Parts: sequence; structure tokens; C-alpha cells
Amino acid sequence: MTAHQFDMFTGQLVDTRTRKQRKADRERALPRQIEMFSQRDIAQFGVKANPTMPLSGNVKLLLIPEDPRTPEEIERDIQRAAEERTHPMFAK
Repeated sequence: MTAHQFDMFTGQLVDTRTRKQRKADRERALPRQIEMFSQRDIAQFGVKANPTMPLSGNVKLLLIPEDPRTPEEIERDIQRAAEERTHPMFAK
């Protein structure tokens, strides 16, 4: 929104807005970044960032190793390891 008025002595257009109004108009014309998450999702009051898990009695937590390989890949790796450990019968 522009508020220009003619100066009655010079005939030129003069901006009659206050500094605050001019700044608000400039900022309104600039692109604004939108938020990816709402404030409700970002700031949750009363929620601990690092909650503790209650352990009762003699409960132990263990890490169970998992092999992401397929059975064919496991068999291939076993075969390669066996071949590396086997000495050739006849020298080349």
C-alpha cells in the first residue's frame, strides 16, 4: 500500500507514511518462509526430552545381534572363509 500525496509547493509525490509503516510494507513484499512443523509439534511443555525407562527387579537389557544378510549371502561368506583357510593341494 502506497500513500503518496502531491506536495502543494513542488508538485512532486511525497511518501507520507511513517518509518514503521514503510518498513512493514517492505517486509510484506518479501517472500516469507513457511514453517515445516507447527509450534504445537515443536514445543511440548511438560514432556521430558530424555525420559527414563523404569526397570523393576533384576531385568537386564540385552542387545541381540541381527545379521542383515540373506541365507545365500551367509552361505557364500562361509564358503569364502573355508576356501581362504584351505591350503592348495598342488602348487601352481
